[in-house]
Order: sequence, then structure tokens, then C-alpha cells
Amino acid sequence: MAASSSSTIAASVTFDSDLTTAPGVAFDSSHNDQDDQVLAEIPVYLSNNLSKFLYIFQYPLRNAPFDSRSGPVAARVKPKAKMVELDIPIDTRSPYYSSERGEDFAMGMNDKKIKTAYDKRMEEHEEEQLYGRTTSNKKEEELLDRMTFSSTEVPAQTKYVVGAMRDGELHLTPVHGTIQMRPAFTYIDKLDEKFKAANKRIQDVEKDEEENKKAETGKAQTLQVSMKNSEKEGHSKRNAYSMAVRNAEEEPWQPVVYYDETTQQAEMVYDGLYTQKKEELKCTTSRGDYLESLSGVKRQ
Repeated sequence: MAASSSSTIAASVTFDSDLTTAPGVAFDSSHNDQDDQVLAEIPVYLSNNLSKFLYIFQYPLRNAPFDSRSGPVAARVKPKAKMVELDIPIDTRSPYYSSERGEDFAMGMNDKKIKTAYDKRMEEHEEEQLYGRTTSNKKEEELLDRMTFSSTEVPAQTKYVVGAMRDGELHLTPVHGTIQMRPAFTYIDKLDEKFKAANKRIQDVEKDEEENKKAETGKAQTLQVSMKNSEKEGHSKRNAYSMAVRNAEEEPWQPVVYYDETTQQAEMVYDGLYTQKKEELKCTTSRGDYLESLSGVKRQ
């Protein structure tokens, strides 16, 4: 993840490890370390160009890397809350894709309301008034063609760095944090809200029809009025959330541009891993202090 002065970009860079292809090494306990020869000396440099913007993205539920077709089609961030969302495309032409369920879930991705029997009856009535008949052509329904991945920040247990080799030099950049990306099912929550709103409209229509029938018969009606203290109810709901969660929900999403690792923009971000200042670092920690920090035992 990298930030530019003109716009915010999200660059995906894959770091291949040669550990899986490295030949096995047989260790001999009787071998004398003094006989070992130094095969190479590699200068190590510390780069902080991207240290504030470099994150490790983990996809525990995904076993295939992204490519130009399966990569994210949209990305959003909440900088203060340190939250990320990625929209991953879904292959709707796959033989394992259910078009029926895809139509149902697609309603949770848009702002269209769910049509009830009364809504459909009203549409048919309007069509008869305009055209004298109802049209039988069924409109093609939308399909759920993307899945949203939402981030969860992983507490730091240790310090990680990313290393890049160039011209026989190793450049290290500290990683700012680690986050896990998991599927988010917000469309199901939105779909549930739409069903509740549709049921409420049905109840309102049935109540109006019942009241109209009673009014026609001339019978006295008993009205029951119940008032809700919306301010008190809203205040109690807000208190159920912590301050951090509340701030995260109130912070708006900011769209960012996602660049695949094969793009020129990703290459430019990758160049930021190499430092331009090659100054020698001076260690101010003694060996005793360093060993003490590792052991955790405080000297008297």
C-alpha cells in the first residue's frame, strides 16, 4: 500500500521466496566452524521510504494468487480506522454458479426496493391504464458478480521487514502492519433490511384496507397510538458500540486505485524499497544490553 501526493494508490507486489526451490543442506554436528569459508559478503541497507505505507495482506481463505482477470476491480480505505475493502469479481458463467441465488443476493448490492405482491399489482394496473394490457416480457435480473473482502488488523507480535536484492545489495524496509482479508457479507444484512421494509409496506397496505372496510360499514374504530422515544432508543444503541467502532463507522470510505503487480505503477512503488542514502549505521547498543533485551531478565 503506497500513498502519493496527488492520489492514493494501492499497489499489489508479490515477493517470491527461493526457499522452496533451494537445495537441501546436510548439517554435520562434527563439522568444525573454523573450516567454513566466507562465500560472499552482502551489504545490508535500511530503507524507510515506504515504511509508513507498507502492509502485509493475508488471504487465509484464498489459495490462488490474483491475476489480471481475478484481481480486485475496486478498492476503498478508511485511513484513520486502518480498514480496507476490496471487490473481487465472481465468474457468473461458471457451472458452479447459481443464477437463482445470484439474483437474490444482487438485491443487497443496489438501492432498489424489493417488490411485493401489491407493488407488482400496482405496476400491472398502471400498464393496463397506459397500454391497455400488461407486458409479459421479463426483464433480465442483475446477478451478484462481485464479492467484497474486508480487512481485520492483526496485532503485531514481532517486527517484520521486506527485503529486496539489487546489485548484490540487500535493502530492508520495515512493515507498518499486517491485516487479514476475509469475505464480508454486508449485502445479506442489506437484503434483510429490504425484506423488513417490504413486510412493513404489506402490513401498512393491509391495515389501510381493513380501516377502509370498517369505515364503509360505519362501525366505531378504536385507535391505539404508540409513541417511541426515538432519541432515547438511538442513544442506547449508540452506547452499545465502543468509541473505536463508532468512529470507524462514521469515517467515510475513500476510493483508491488498485494496480496489479505487472503494471508500471506497481514497479514505481517497488523501486521505493531501495534506499538512495547509503550511510553507515552506528550501533549505540552494547552486546550486554542487546542480550538483556532478548532474555527479558533484568539485571540487578
